[in-house]
Order: sequence, then structure tokens, then C-alpha cells
Amino acid sequence: MKKKKTNYTLYIIIGFVLLVVVFMLMGRNKGEKATRVVVEKAQKRDIIETVAASGKVFPEVEVEITSNVSGTLVELLVKEGEAVKAGQLLARIDADALSSIVERTEAASSGARAQLEGVQAQKEQLLAQFKNTDASFKRNKSLFEQGVISKAEYDASLAAYETALANLQAADKNILAAQFSVKSADATVKEQKKSLSQTSIYAPIDGIVSKLYKKRGEQVVGTIQMAGTPILKISNLASVEVRIDVNERDILNVQLNDEAAIELDAYPNRKFKGVVSQIANTASNALTAALTSDAVTNFEVKIRLLPESYQDIVTQDGRSPFRSGLSASAEIKTNTIAGVLTVPIGAVTARAQEDSSQVDKKKEAVLQEYVFVQSSDSVIMRPVSVSAQDDSYIQITKGLTENETVVKSPYDAVTKQLKTGAKIEVVTEKDLYQKNTTSK
Repeated sequence: MKKKKTNYTLYIIIGFVLLVVVFMLMGRNKGEKATRVVVEKAQKRDIIETVAASGKVFPEVEVEITSNVSGTLVELLVKEGEAVKAGQLLARIDADALSSIVERTEAASSGARAQLEGVQAQKEQLLAQFKNTDASFKRNKSLFEQGVISKAEYDASLAAYETALANLQAADKNILAAQFSVKSADATVKEQKKSLSQTSIYAPIDGIVSKLYKKRGEQVVGTIQMAGTPILKISNLASVEVRIDVNERDILNVQLNDEAAIELDAYPNRKFKGVVSQIANTASNALTAALTSDAVTNFEVKIRLLPESYQDIVTQDGRSPFRSGLSASAEIKTNTIAGVLTVPIGAVTARAQEDSSQVDKKKEAVLQEYVFVQSSDSVIMRPVSVSAQDDSYIQITKGLTENETVVKSPYDAVTKQLKTGAKIEVVTEKDLYQKNTTSK
């Protein structure tokens, strides 16, 4: 009896322990916390691929005014930021030295003309002498043939004729040389007068004086054959462009006339429209970068801002709302794919899986894209194939059908926490982030 009672007590204890374990397991399963997520349906949309880069604003037309003559800057008639018109006088360089040079060259030109007139008059004299000598020679030749005069007299007449002819030909050469001297002197006068005229500097285009390099009283150097000292810069901001550097991975996707959205730091919360107007064929740093694959290679792309996108901020006097050098960022639309199945970018995650095709015993891990498809109050982890994407959505080419609901956030849940069968609680984006903020 004592032994039976002991066994009975042992069975009660074991049963009690089993009940406790069962209740604990039931409580654990019942208390499994669902992950709060935001979901969205897979739908057909247009994917717009873009290339983004940053750069600066520049005028399409910009002229640097340099000196073509040397001297002192005696007048500077404009200020930086001032609007100017084509043909407006901008500055003057001291012209006294050049005026003296012009006077000397004009005197030299007059001397060359006088010399030409002298050799022309000399030719007239020689021509008259030649006519007499020619007539005398013809007469003596006839008399010699008749036997009236001697051979010596005939030879003397022939020598006089040939001398007169040579003198006449020499006079023609002298006239030709004198004519060349006159042309050279006239060209020198013209060149020096042009240099004298360039002591007054005029605006070649309408625009804004964007930079003054020199002040009144400073020296400038220049010649007609080479660019001289920069004096000022004029920018025509009626037409502006954004110059950006595009990475070599993206440059082949950019084409002329591609549309672009431009943002300027000077105009926050506003986008301007533009079109690609020029694409460089040579890298920006092609001449200076080291010949290694580590060097970053960029290509300059110019984007013309469309006037209709900023016409409302042009001032009443017509001045441009932009300034050269403003910081800008551009997003170029390179390709549009219409009506393809898409999900939010945040809904797709890449996780490692073993590659069973490896013949090696060591299986190599490869990445596979997945989405988490909602199934009632849980999710199914499903592999998918992806293609093009824009800033918000990514194209699904395989593994998903239209109107299936996928989890798109939070990021940690999609990338790390969720797995097939995981419980979820669908909330709005607002509720999700409010909850996260409160918990913090």
C-alpha cells in the first residue's frame, strides 16, 4: 500500500509538470507579437529612369574683354553687376603713345607716295629719251644697211638703244617697288589706327558686368596677335545653362534633348525645367587623372534652362533671376517604360541563398531578391526578378501578379525580421511612424 501511494504521488507531480509546460507553450504562442507593417498593392505604372548630378549655373553666352593694346587704363565707365548694351563704351586706355605712332606711320606713308611719284616722273624722262634713241637707232640701222655709215657708228647706235631700253625697264621695276612700299606703309597706318581705335573698349553683347579684373590707373598689356590682360567679363543671363558632371556609368544613358528637372539652392522648394544641350565626348579629367581604374571619371553635360519655367521670377526691368555660379542639382529623364508591374522600392530585399549549382563542396552564397506577400495576418516570402526602377518604384518581371499586396515598410522588418509565416499587423504609414516615435 505504501508503494502504491508513492507511485500515485509521483504520477501527480509528473502530470502537474506536464500541464505547466503545456500552458507555458500555449501562452508563448498566444503571446507572439505581430510585426506592425505598411503594405501596398503591386500595380502597373510608368517607370521613369533618371540620372542625377550636381553642378553650377552659367550663362550660355559669356565674353571676357581683354586688352589688344598696352597702356594705362585711364577710364573705367562701368561697375560690377551693371547692365550694359552692345556698343556701349566700357573703358579707355591712354592713347597718347599710339597717336604718335599713327602720325609717324602716316608720315612714312606720305614719303612712300612721294617716292613713287618721283620714280614715275623719272620713267617719263627715260621714256622720252628712249623714243629719241629708238628713232636714231632705226635711222642708223637703215643707213648701215645702205652702206652709208660704218659698222662702228652702227654699233654705237645699237648700244645707246639697248642702254635706253634697260633704263626704261629698270624704271618699271622701281615703280613696282615704290608701289609695294606705299601699300606696306598704308597697311602699317591702318594697323596702327586700328590699335588706336582699340584704346576705346566697347561692349560686344548685351549683358551684365559679372566680373571686373582691373581698376582705373592700372597697366594693361596686349597685342593684336595675342590675347592681352583681362579687364572685365560680360555675361548674358537671358539664356542660362547648368553644367554638371555625370559619372561614366551613367553618361551613355544621357542623350541630347533629354528633359531634366533642375533644383537651385537659391530657390528652395522649386523645380525648373531644362533640356540637355551638349554632352562632352572627353572626360573632364582626361588629361590630369592617373591612368588607373581607381580614378573617378566624369563627363560634363550642359542643360539649357527653359525660360517658361522661370518667367514669373524675371524682374520688371528684364534682369535675370540667376547669377553665374549658383549651385544646382539636376535629374535627367533618360528612359520611360510604360505600363509595367511595379512595387515600392522598399518592398524588395536581397537575401543570401546557397548556390546548389556549385560543383565544389563549398557552396557559394548568392543574393536573391524577395518580397513579402500578405496572406491574411501573415506573410509569404517570395522570390522575384526585378528590372528598371525610378526614385519610388521598381519593376517586377517575374514572381508577382497585379493587385497582390506586399509589405513595403518598415525597413528593418523587410530586410531582416520577416520570414514566411511571420505574423503582421497592417497599419498606416502615419500610425507606424507615430508609434516608432512614441516608443523612442
